[in-house]
Amino acid sequence: MRGKTVDVQKAVDAGGTVTFPAGTYLLTQTVLVRKSNTVIQGVGPETVFIFEPALPQVHCANDRAFTTPCDVLLTPRRQITGPIAIGVTSFAAFEDVSDLRSGDWLIIQEKDQKAGDVVVVDWAQVASASGNIVEVQTPFRTAFPNARAWDPVNSGLGFYKFPQLTENVQFRNFTIIVPDSGQGAPGISVFAAQHTLIENVTVQDPDGQPLYSYLAKDLTIQNSHGFGDHVLNEFAATVDLRLDQNTFSCTGTAGLGLDFGTGFFQVTRNMIPSSVNTGVYFLNDIHDGTVTENSISSVGISGQETSNAVGILARGTSGLTIVNNYLAGGVGAASVGISIGPEYSLDVPIPSFGNTISPNRFGPSWGVDYDPTNAP
Repeated sequence: MRGKTVDVQKAVDAGGTVTFPAGTYLLTQTVLVRKSNTVIQGVGPETVFIFEPALPQVHCANDRAFTTPCDVLLTPRRQITGPIAIGVTSFAAFEDVSDLRSGDWLIIQEKDQKAGDVVVVDWAQVASASGNIVEVQTPFRTAFPNARAWDPVNSGLGFYKFPQLTENVQFRNFTIIVPDSGQGAPGISVFAAQHTLIENVTVQDPDGQPLYSYLAKDLTIQNSHGFGDHVLNEFAATVDLRLDQNTFSCTGTAGLGLDFGTGFFQVTRNMIPSSVNTGVYFLNDIHDGTVTENSISSVGISGQETSNAVGILARGTSGLTIVNNYLAGGVGAASVGISIGPEYSLDVPIPSFGNTISPNRFGPSWGVDYDPTNAP
């Protein structure tokens, strides 16, 4: 055994480039990457972190192997009073914003009660603030309708101010193994961080998201592998996301999912060797992205005789280009290669519009290649 949590955390706390030699490192608590410009790297697959958390699990303390700070959600979510249109450079808050300073980063998000999470999200950097008006440095590229009733936790349009932003973190050249503890524990969690790179990393995680992001900006994952059993690789409420030449696999559900407002992304040249019921999904206002040259192996079903698989499932999406992908096939006589349309099961339904979903290549075992009810 090369080291334990305290040794790994101490090395990471020093910041800079931290190289872990070949060997096994046992983690019982989450390794928190607090400092910007930290590079955590191994020497290849021979550098192995095994995460066996002490129970009970506590959010972002011992419920994921590695994470950037989760403290943004510990600050109050502050209400925005009106909708935000694309191209505008200011918004009005419900209360005084004189504590904001030029250069502060904010996460703007609209939440839907029935979705149970974010449906529209983006980051904004403060130019100035006076009274209840915030001027931002770059015009908004995302429209926030402010169509949901305000609740500080569960609904409506608001923003978070970062207590301290973590930027330019890299994870490179190692393996993470998360044995099944009966509770979900992501391998790498990129949480409310900016400019993050995951490269040449393999995560084996039967009961949690192998690779996961939430409220992140400018995340790149390349040449990496996320293998799950009960939980997929999930990228939620994340903007400026790039997934390139990775393997995303799960033996119990979808292999890969983008959800809760993720936008401005590229999903290219990835492989989904194993998935159940759905190969890849895009749910709840996923927008402005390209999904190209990915390969989805045959999609299984969870055992019900009436089940049918879906290769790519998209609900409530806009501005997606889903082309030149290969979908090998799916179990079930009525299996569907690509199914896309509106999302009705929310407080405020989300339409599907402006998407391009062909051409793609399909194997022989789909009931239909394109769902005849598709509404791109």
